[in-house]
Amino acid sequence: MSTVTEVLVVGGGIGGASLACALAREGVDVTVLESTLEYEDRVRGESMQPWGVKEARELGVEDSLLGAGAHVAPVWKQYLESGGEPAEIPVGMMVPDVSGTLNLRHPVACQTLLDEAADAGATVVRGTRDVELANGGSPTVAYSTNASMHEVRTSLVVGADGRASTVRKQAGITLDRQPAITYIAGLLVDGLDGVPDEHDVIAEAGDLFFVLFHQGGGRARVYLVPGLSGRHRFSGRDGTARFLTACAQARTSYPWAEQVASGIPAGPCATYPGDDTRTDAPYAQGVVLVGDAAGHNDPIIGQGLSIALRDARIVRDLVLNGARDATGFAPYGEERLERMERLRFIADVIAVAQAEDADNTSARRTFVGQKMAAMEPEIFGVVVGAFAGPETVPDELLDDALLDRIRAAAG
Repeated sequence: MSTVTEVLVVGGGIGGASLACALAREGVDVTVLESTLEYEDRVRGESMQPWGVKEARELGVEDSLLGAGAHVAPVWKQYLESGGEPAEIPVGMMVPDVSGTLNLRHPVACQTLLDEAADAGATVVRGTRDVELANGGSPTVAYSTNASMHEVRTSLVVGADGRASTVRKQAGITLDRQPAITYIAGLLVDGLDGVPDEHDVIAEAGDLFFVLFHQGGGRARVYLVPGLSGRHRFSGRDGTARFLTACAQARTSYPWAEQVASGIPAGPCATYPGDDTRTDAPYAQGVVLVGDAAGHNDPIIGQGLSIALRDARIVRDLVLNGARDATGFAPYGEERLERMERLRFIADVIAVAQAEDADNTSARRTFVGQKMAAMEPEIFGVVVGAFAGPETVPDELLDDALLDRIRAAAG
């Protein structure tokens, strides 16, 4: 069976579905190929920072996410093992008219956005396999569903198919990788009705960095970040139980750590490397990549959704202005590379301070915590970029010497 569509989006996740929805609302003939029949818990992609919420608004999908039950956190609190009142990070004041971080379970967000795309007029095909791309000025894509083979002729293929993107590989686009210095493990936890959910949480937890994003209704996504030595710490059949037990390590800083440790698992426990990938050319003739397909940031600072939505917004604007080839998408590649390099630096600062294997972890945390509390630009101006947008970090602060100073911190 052969069909024609103006734009073919391979991958119906956050970035792909948002882009398809935004293009369809502008009258573009869009088809989305999604490999799953039902979205699964991927243990990531559930916290949208304020700069990402702004992108969602500009794409016209913020209200849809809120309508699906997204939880908004206007404040983050940082709990220190040294005790005292937690430091407040007013994330609801970082971006004009954006009230805070937006948290929504990944499968719910994906389904909501894909439904919105279909309602806007996009053609959605699920259960697709064996996607094959014939690149060129007028790309042709072949794929299968069950026992049927299909062919689509299009003017543009959007690769929104994740870190293992087949579109990227077939288009001959390669990514540079910065090796991980930490790992990050996550679990969705229910039964947290007694845990205050008006703020999200970062906390020191012994040799772990503890992060909690509330989703409302007594549910939260919890992350624990160990150094490289903790790669298999939460693996195996009893990994979930060990994860919950480890949450109690935050008891010396976070008053509700024991309740979290007693919570009910509501999904799988998985561990990912805190690595980082990027390319200066997330495009080829008749192909453009968005989201993780174009490279991902170290997940320790939770930027994946915001990255994907800015990708979608920029690509939407360029497509509506006629971009179909490498030249047309060059501005996107330039902006994205700069954005990813800035986000990498922010993530490195947090990873080195909080979770990298070291004998002076406590001193590192104290060094960074004091500078954050004093709002010293050296640290504060960098960390704010994770919420307000990487472009808000002054160029002079992007100095690797800061990482050396953190690593050299003395107790």
